Amino acid sequence: MSRLWIFLHLLYLSAEDIKEQQISMPVILVLGGSGLLHAIAVGHIPSVLPGCAVLMIGFLSRERIGYGDGWLMLALGMWTDTAELLFLFWGGIMLGSLHAFLFQEKEFPLVPFLTAVYIMKEWL
Repeated sequence: MSRLWIFLHLLYLSAEDIKEQQISMPVILVLGGSGLLHAIAVGHIPSVLPGCAVLMIGFLSRERIGYGDGWLMLALGMWTDTAELLFLFWGGIMLGSLHAFLFQEKEFPLVPFLTAVYIMKEWL
């Protein structure tokens, strides 16, 4: 059930990222807050370092990677462990970079590619 919850949030945020080039903080807070409650209930230690690292990269790169992506990584860290989170992040970066290269784009929305990697990891 938690995988579906994460997937639905990623799907919504992906559509928003494609359309608006930004993602909704209230949706991220719902995902992160529910993930924190889930982590407490099952005794899972949230994985916050990858999200903090993405926020720092966003700051240092003057938002080449947006802050929303960092906050989303923090929210996902409430649900997943560090290895899975890094897999999603680097897989999303690689898939997005391939897309940008093939279509000769300088920038790409990260969340749709995180979602694609999540789908491949969970259901394929």
